[in-house]
Amino acid sequence: MSKIRILTVLIAGYSVGALTGCGIDSKVAHVNKAPDVDITEPLAETVMRQGAGGMLQAVVSDSEDQPKDLAIVWSLDGASPIPVTADADGNFSAVLPDLEIGDHVIDITVTDLDEATGTASVNFSVQGPLGAPNVLITAPDDGTSVAIGTAITFTGEANDSSTPAADLVFAWSSSVDGALPGAISGGGQSALLTNALSAGEHIISLTATDLDGEIGTDTLTVTITDEPAEAEPGELIFTEVMVNPNAVEDQYGEYVELYNTGGRTLDLAGYSFHDDGGDVWVFDASVTVPGYSYLVICANTDLTTNGGVPCDTWFYRNPLGIDPPAGQGHGQGMAIANNDDELELTSPAGVDIDVFNYNDTSTDVIEAGIAFGLDPNKLDGVSNDDFTNWCNQTTVLGGMTDIGTPGSANDSCDGM
Repeated sequence: MSKIRILTVLIAGYSVGALTGCGIDSKVAHVNKAPDVDITEPLAETVMRQGAGGMLQAVVSDSEDQPKDLAIVWSLDGASPIPVTADADGNFSAVLPDLEIGDHVIDITVTDLDEATGTASVNFSVQGPLGAPNVLITAPDDGTSVAIGTAITFTGEANDSSTPAADLVFAWSSSVDGALPGAISGGGQSALLTNALSAGEHIISLTATDLDGEIGTDTLTVTITDEPAEAEPGELIFTEVMVNPNAVEDQYGEYVELYNTGGRTLDLAGYSFHDDGGDVWVFDASVTVPGYSYLVICANTDLTTNGGVPCDTWFYRNPLGIDPPAGQGHGQGMAIANNDDELELTSPAGVDIDVFNYNDTSTDVIEAGIAFGLDPNKLDGVSNDDFTNWCNQTTVLGGMTDIGTPGSANDSCDGM
């Protein structure tokens, strides 16, 4: 019997099987290898910019077929494939279309003459074009001038072609005072409330920095004068009065409370506290009231003899009051009547800033030892003129003997 020997040799991509023996022929079988594809542009995770142009570049090769014989198609984000032809070296390129901001993927498929297929893909992203953010200060008006201590609200906005509004970083600064802290920013907007600017002319800057480190800026000019502003009617209002103290005599325990309803710091120097009769006291010394703050004016500022009332300044109580120190003020003095009276505050220019008339009646009883106060939800120059918005206080402020809330929010008048 003849012996059959099988030899298998791999030669350059071919499998050669040789059968030796009586009357048996040799056979050769072709082993096909898929084409190679290499994307050279864009590279994986590349960040491209809108408007900067973009190219697809790749090189293909096949162990058996020439590049010109390869069928090449590419697609963007799963769209219909686009056929291209490689040059003699296997290179080909295509111009990418204008792309939307976001993530994208390119797929390439190469098929040789034996229908073997090679593939490659690359993921990349597109951002907006480079360029600093557009910044705009929206308030206050350029050239605004306010008195020192006045609260100013600065607002601004910004947008950027490549950075989401939420990722913009804002900063406020002054040419006089430097960085201005305390802004609230988000969603492409920023707001800053401050009353701490120094006197002088300020160039206020708002900057917005995008994720590329590019900075956009807008500026305006604000002047801070060193003269305190004069109040407008209703900007300082009466909010509490101790008509008839019980712990001490009237001339030691009477007080009134004022509230600054606006954002400006106001100074009472030159203002008069008076009634419709002859009682009057004019403040000569500086007495400042910050915005949205209380000021307590007492007939006697000594805690040990006025019933524990915390006071900010003093008025001369006549009759039987303590004589005023020199330079504090002038006038006959002011007494707060236990029954019916008027409380009036008038500016140096003669403008009535606030007037409160009260009556001790059977329906609105002003009791001894209890302060009479404006409802804390009615802090304006119209509401405090309505006697029904006032009521007896119920809280005893720490350190006080009588009932009252001087310098603090009043008790509510609801249901009283």
